[in-house]
Amino acid sequence: MISRRGFLGASAGAALGALTASACSTAPSGGQAAGAKTLRCWDHFQPRADLHKKLFADFQKSSGVAVEYTVYNPNQQGQALQLAFGSKQLPDVFTTAGVQLPHARLRKEGWLAPIEIEKEALSAMPADVFLNGFTHFEDKLYSLPLVNFRQYSTLTWYNVELATKAGLDPERDLATWDGFRQAARKIEAAGGDGISGWIAPLQFAPRLGEHVTELSMAAGGVGAVDPRTGEYGHARDPFVHAIEFLVSLKKDGLLFPASTSLDARTSRARWSTGVAGLFFDGPWNIGVVNDQFKSFLDKVGVAPIPTSEAGREAILYASPKAGDYCVAATSQHQDQAAELVKLFTSEEVMLAETEQMDGMPVNLDLVDKAKVHPTYKTAAGIFRRQVRLRPAAEVRNPGASDVVAEMKQIEPNLGGIVQGVLSGQLKDVRKALKEYDAKLTAERDRAVKAVAAKGVEVTADDWAFANWTPGQDYGRDKYKTS
Repeated sequence: MISRRGFLGASAGAALGALTASACSTAPSGGQAAGAKTLRCWDHFQPRADLHKKLFADFQKSSGVAVEYTVYNPNQQGQALQLAFGSKQLPDVFTTAGVQLPHARLRKEGWLAPIEIEKEALSAMPADVFLNGFTHFEDKLYSLPLVNFRQYSTLTWYNVELATKAGLDPERDLATWDGFRQAARKIEAAGGDGISGWIAPLQFAPRLGEHVTELSMAAGGVGAVDPRTGEYGHARDPFVHAIEFLVSLKKDGLLFPASTSLDARTSRARWSTGVAGLFFDGPWNIGVVNDQFKSFLDKVGVAPIPTSEAGREAILYASPKAGDYCVAATSQHQDQAAELVKLFTSEEVMLAETEQMDGMPVNLDLVDKAKVHPTYKTAAGIFRRQVRLRPAAEVRNPGASDVVAEMKQIEPNLGGIVQGVLSGQLKDVRKALKEYDAKLTAERDRAVKAVAAKGVEVTADDWAFANWTPGQDYGRDKYKTS
């Protein structure tokens, strides 16, 4: 039996601190081919693609192993990975963007293998990025993190030329939802025919879900699960109001007309042609613009996520992050795949990765040292000020990871509900969100019972943290008294 009490009986800090050392867990060696001539690697890191090609070319020179490297659109990578898993043809190394399943579930279903990387090779990485239930399971490394939890995907990116033409002061005029709406109107009025106020990836449901969750926290919400009670909270006012805000932008005619057919990448590509003034996106936006739309680079400005009302300080709560690069359980060359993943653990490579201006690096201080566009440094400052680490049941009780792995997906999910409301197919947003919360609660209760029946000590109360304080990071020390 896995005892929660026994796990908590040890110092949580010490247990978590041991994870770095345990990263030298041994990958299965039986059945592996003697040596690969080629490894396959799939990821979604478009701004880093050129750097990765160079790193992989150097890897081939030193190891004799070539890397077939494919960079996917996140909206398409999930489908490609699902097909590859079904046909037992997963790439040796991959990220899980677009799959929409937690790593606990992927591990349970046989996607992931432990990654054997020596303790010394991980010493340049911040120790607190390694957590059981996210990067680790049973103290074994299952995914290497490249990206910091301290970021979000709803920064307000604006076209400086259009904003100037509209007479906007971005810091003042983009600070609130009302300001954002009025700014979009002014951009349309000043821009003339063919210019929209706002462009959005309505075809990409997961990103819409992220935008609404983050906007809800900019309205005073605490995220999808209330850390104080462990209850799902999508039907609360902050979520409803966030969706209503997006609907109002569409009703006011401020949305770029073709947005319904756009995902994140195609939205960004259209925005970079100057057809719209405002675009919600993560810090990687500037990296993609620099890589693919360089002539637009000098027209890019960034502001924080807008808040629901003037004077409100946006505080966004982010869960601990799972890692990014994984090794396939079906790979016949797991040792060499681990060597490939290890390339990304040195400070030299982490700094080079930072300079590609994709997701924020695990060591946020590298942004200060890196040669990056000013908006990337601005974004890092925004995240330091606004993003806090939320508690996670999986860290306090490993049994919670089993529950997460057991839970089935609920459809439509939040992003699907937002799509339905924006398309007019769903009329009562609060009713839809209440039904979603009820289904999530029932599914978690079912999963808890199923896992508990196998002898694991876990309850729904593991998702409640009485010692959580809004506005503060929930660091490792907090688990000792949770």
